Amino acid sequence: MTSEALGYINDCMESLSIPYEFMQWTKDLSFPYFIGEYTEVESPDEDGMEQGTLILTGTTNKNYITLESIKEKLKEFFPSDGKTAILESGSGIAVSFSTAFPVPTGEQGLNRIQINLNIKEWRV
Repeated sequence: MTSEALGYINDCMESLSIPYEFMQWTKDLSFPYFIGEYTEVESPDEDGMEQGTLILTGTTNKNYITLESIKEKLKEFFPSDGKTAILESGSGIAVSFSTAFPVPTGEQGLNRIQINLNIKEWRV
């Protein structure tokens, strides 16, 4: 996944007012917050497409419903047929909502969710 694609995701999260950072939270701790990381898969084709999954882990000390409402916001913003954009370099990107599930924390009062976004990127 290119840094330009990661920047696009960052911009999307910012436009949705979702507190987000890539790989680790470095700001003052406030809830909820989301941390992103990704996995890439090898493309079986030679069409220049790269694909992967952006894993968003959300944490809150508020009610779990807080995380569910953010999930719904992301589901609407990144529809199953993909939100597409042309990046500054001329590359194309499509991001779609994939799956989500609660993640046990083992800590009373701390709730967590994992949200997976599919990302396809075409470079020119």
